[in-house]
Amino acid sequence: MSEVTNLDCKRVCDISADKRMVEIRRKDCVTRITANPDGTLNVVQERDGTKVT
Repeated sequence: MSEVTNLDCKRVCDISADKRMVEIRRKDCVTRITANPDGTLNVVQERDGTKVT
């Protein structure tokens, strides 16, 4: 995964090597956005190991 930073040089998200998944982490919350072959997106949110969609 490669790190993406904003203009303040703060980490915003990570992008997978194949550029099909973005992971955003804020405190104990993780949001994973993945691209499907048909162009739609899957958004999965997790907190402390609990999935919320």
